[in-house]
Amino acid sequence: MRAPLLVSALVALTAACSSGPSEEELRREATSPTAASRRAAEERNARGLVERLSAVEGLEHVLTRFTDTCARPPEDSLLEQDASPHALVCDIRADAYFGVRGDITDVLRRIRASGLAEWGPHDGTGREMPNAAGTVTYALAYHRAHGRFKDGSLMPGPALEAPGLRIDWDRDRLPLPNRIEEPAPCPPRTGVIHERCSITPKPSTTVAAARARHGTVLTLHLGGPGATWHEYFTVPRGD
Repeated sequence: MRAPLLVSALVALTAACSSGPSEEELRREATSPTAASRRAAEERNARGLVERLSAVEGLEHVLTRFTDTCARPPEDSLLEQDASPHALVCDIRADAYFGVRGDITDVLRRIRASGLAEWGPHDGTGREMPNAAGTVTYALAYHRAHGRFKDGSLMPGPALEAPGLRIDWDRDRLPLPNRIEEPAPCPPRTGVIHERCSITPKPSTTVAAARARHGTVLTLHLGGPGATWHEYFTVPRGD
């Protein structure tokens, strides 16, 4: 008798976890004036960062892949305490690609000077922690040392990191080489609550063409925890 009782309990628990707003109700929420207002504000914030990086000397904007999605969060567990508190989550992500003119280390210094973000961990005086990954200081040290510590061992690859932001670039001639890949094409609509995907400008060039022209490609990724465009609009599950 235990097995049928266990199955019944799991079915009841699954039903309880899946209760909440209907698809139609969530679609109304995702297209409501409140959601639209937040969406527009966060899109301006995201695109504004791309524009600010485009203004840094030595960078030429190539293209931006922008996505805006509202969907039910994945259910990772049947246990109520592990379930997401949201019935709907709206999230913006973007990947902006740039050609690099001149030495990448000069461009990294200009990115730091632009004040776009506070890259990597800082100490109590506001200075970068020099040996910490994610800082401009570490990235410059990596290039200066050609990717190796004094004992010849490999240094971890560099990137600039801030909440909701990451900058990476081609490093073909260094240990642990890195090459920026082409952006994924926008997929066909999948039927989620709300979705937008665009690659601009159109017609856009390719990352390979930008690399052939400039030698190095740099990318700015916007997305993930720590930024206001991450989960910019949510709908609670309710009881």
